[in-house]
Amino acid sequence: MSDLVAVSLAAAVVAVWAEAAGGSFSLLALLASAAAFFSFYLVGSLLGGWRPLAAGVLFDLPLRLLVGYAAVNTALFALAWLSPLGIVANFAIVLALAALLFVAAKPTREASRDASVALLALGLSLAAATLWCQDSLRPASLQDDAVVFKPWIDGFYHAVHLRIFGAGHGAATIEDFRLAGVPARLYHYGVYLTPAFIKQASGIQSYTAFAGILAPVGVFFTGLGAYALVGSFWGRWPGLAACAALLLLPDGAQQGMRNTFLSYHWLTQMSPSATYGVAIWAVAWLFVMRGCTQGSWLHVLAGWLVGGLLLLYKAHFFIASALLLVLVPPLFFRKPLGLRKRILWAAAAVAAYGATVFAVRNVPGVPLIRFDGSGARDLLGHVGRFTQPGAVRDLVLPRIGLDSSALSNLLLGIPFVLFAALGAFVPLLVVLAVRVRKRTPAPFWILPFVLIANFLAMFLGLALDMRSSTPDELSHRPVIVVYFAVVAWLGGAAGLSLLESKRLARFARPTLVALAVVLLAVPAYFGSGVHQMWAMRSISPPHHIPVGLVRAAEYARDHGGAQDLVQDSQLDRFCVVAALSERKAFVARSMTLIHHNADRVQERADAIEEFMALRDASAIMATARQLGFRWFLLNRGDRVDWPEPIVNRPAFELGGYRLYRF
Repeated sequence: MSDLVAVSLAAAVVAVWAEAAGGSFSLLALLASAAAFFSFYLVGSLLGGWRPLAAGVLFDLPLRLLVGYAAVNTALFALAWLSPLGIVANFAIVLALAALLFVAAKPTREASRDASVALLALGLSLAAATLWCQDSLRPASLQDDAVVFKPWIDGFYHAVHLRIFGAGHGAATIEDFRLAGVPARLYHYGVYLTPAFIKQASGIQSYTAFAGILAPVGVFFTGLGAYALVGSFWGRWPGLAACAALLLLPDGAQQGMRNTFLSYHWLTQMSPSATYGVAIWAVAWLFVMRGCTQGSWLHVLAGWLVGGLLLLYKAHFFIASALLLVLVPPLFFRKPLGLRKRILWAAAAVAAYGATVFAVRNVPGVPLIRFDGSGARDLLGHVGRFTQPGAVRDLVLPRIGLDSSALSNLLLGIPFVLFAALGAFVPLLVVLAVRVRKRTPAPFWILPFVLIANFLAMFLGLALDMRSSTPDELSHRPVIVVYFAVVAWLGGAAGLSLLESKRLARFARPTLVALAVVLLAVPAYFGSGVHQMWAMRSISPPHHIPVGLVRAAEYARDHGGAQDLVQDSQLDRFCVVAALSERKAFVARSMTLIHHNADRVQERADAIEEFMALRDASAIMATARQLGFRWFLLNRGDRVDWPEPIVNRPAFELGGYRLYRF
């Protein structure tokens, strides 16, 4: 019964988040959230009730919610491409199937006197997510002649994809967000399905679904992942300490290193897919490591299966972890394999990974994976420039980068990157690792060190992908995994040490709870403004979007049909018009360079330029019908050559923005 109450509470909090982000409460959003979390609970309980899989794993409510989410949301993702039905109908099918299996299997769970610790972890994760996501939960405000948006600019992009998946009816309707009517390529869009379902079932706006559901639920899941991973090796209370450390401690940038580009809390706010990805990553590693320590191939295979799902949620984490996940069994599997078999396995794994990388090197959308060290100097200089002015920048920046020697980059660059990301957690890791080494299974004890080494190898060894507008993406993003694993591990180790202390053991549990309550002040302080980055001011919030543009987009949303196309004269580079109008664009340019369909984007952009240069009224109307858009937004300062009877009769006009209906 307590689990059901907790699941209901989580769903209610999600509905309140959506209310805060959208400005009004939706009963349908509450019901949809409850249905989603109930389905996670059913599927997670089914898997947790399977004794061979649950053996040796802390299958408390947090892990059941996570594996349930991974199963249900992935099923929705598959159906989004395969089923002609809408997302609400697809979810109903998944929920009905989960309920039937649950009733048939009647899974049971052994009671535990410490089961309430899982509820503490869930409550703590909800509270911390609320505080870290302050800017998302109050995303917009009116200021003079502008609407000020506090989340990172990518929020509009996420909102567009929530609309696409919410309205989808099969692969043909999942469109390239830049090109109406052009199918999208398969990508790691998995994070959009659950908030898209809640949005579609309740009728809330897409940007509300991003700010009030997608962003905070991901942070919430990271806390559950930290509890499940650490708790499965050291117990529930260390698991709670891991959850608290991850969500309540300042990262390296906030500790004084002042490099936002390596800030975990900034990265997980501006890239929500990272939070879902790292939570699923934790589940994958949990099962693989438990499988090795228990000699269970079932657990290893389960971990590999979950690890494979990372391709649908955060492909960068899959690329960074795939080889390691396959190498863990030959190194640490408990049952005898023989030295020869272990060596052959490891060699085969490395060969298979290398062959796969070679085979996909020219596949569109796959980042460049070439270990030649050519990007190290450029990347170190690039990252160093994100450090805010001060003593750290003055010390480091002149000694790393293209103009510095390889030795200087190596000797100063490695500690700089580690401390910029982890801060004081670097020396603390060494101290606590020595302290707990004798009572920790080998694969779990070595985990943070392996991940740090793997990250540094990728960071310094990978060539930059100059085919992309973010050439450092694969080198940089795995820092999220490293921070998650190191800080969760440290929190668990500190909690374990406190629990085993001869003098402090009897005060350990209330001390952990009291510290967690006090440390809520950290996200309460840093959560406001966490999206901001001084070094990228052109795209860093707050974003002052002219009120005329916002109201024009809302007018198109409120006075047209769901299938209408809204064309922006400046090609909607940041997806603001598409997100706020809830409509498709005939053509839009992306903020970052995307080679896929680039020729079609240019072709349509040329057509819009020709359309704006038309002088004949009948030709204007005929071209609008031919291109298929119902609305055309003429931005402030843009000019068209249309005759005055058309130019001077927009359907809506405010602040120099004119919206025309065709």
